[in-house]
Amino acid sequence: PIETYSFEGKTVLITGASSGIGLETAELFYSLGANIAFICGRKTPPTKIPLESPRTLRINLNLSDWSALSAAFLATYEKFGRIDIVVPNAGLAEPPGQYFNLQEDGEGGLKPLDMIAVEIDIKGTMYTIALGIHYLKKNQNPTGGSIVIMSSMAGYEGVSGMPGYSASKHAATALLRSLPRNAAPLNIAVSLVAPSMTYTPGAFPGTYKPGKAAFEEMDAKMKKVGVNMSSAYTCANAVAYLVEKGLDANGVSLLVDRDQITDLESEIAASRPAWF
Repeated sequence: PIETYSFEGKTVLITGASSGIGLETAELFYSLGANIAFICGRKTPPTKIPLESPRTLRINLNLSDWSALSAAFLATYEKFGRIDIVVPNAGLAEPPGQYFNLQEDGEGGLKPLDMIAVEIDIKGTMYTIALGIHYLKKNQNPTGGSIVIMSSMAGYEGVSGMPGYSASKHAATALLRSLPRNAAPLNIAVSLVAPSMTYTPGAFPGTYKPGKAAFEEMDAKMKKVGVNMSSAYTCANAVAYLVEKGLDANGVSLLVDRDQITDLESEIAASRPAWF
């Protein structure tokens, strides 16, 4: 059971920690004894966890700004003396329909695509992973450090209306497949969680309410129209499970669908000889 895990003395840095899966993950690891660095955008996390305490640090920044993110890692390291777990979680979707409806700029040209998904979901994730590896190497810990990428089912299957987001999440899958071999000798495990539809403020703006009862109520409503959901808490549990596995989680991707956790990447890897 996840509740029996202990991460006392460990430090977790989570991007996009102001809401949704990121906040749920931060709260779970805090409850299991870890120090938490909340790396947020513009929002303050709505949490009962004291954000100014010996075990917490909150920093608001633009995730695509290398200097700001690098400074956030340094501040985390200076406060807690180490960074053990990095969760590149922050993600945004682009405006819908923009590929099929380019807008004029008023000067005879066309406005460029909104690249927010690339800036945050690809660039921000890459920056977070690279900085994470740099600081995890400082630990020289034979039990290993962990980088758990929070991706999406959109990293394995394109989502209509969200091509930029889907491309960004496919990039996260490529990072998972590219990094583990070189991370292993450094005692760093790189893994990934791929949730499908998840009950979060971003997915349900205006109607989201925190708590298990609210999730179950919305889940029942969505099932009536043929949509299955997962809870952010289950996604957070998947992260904790991967961290607990240590180096055995290197290269592992877990699908969270219908509020169940399933190993996804190993099945795909096993089938590669048939299609390569």
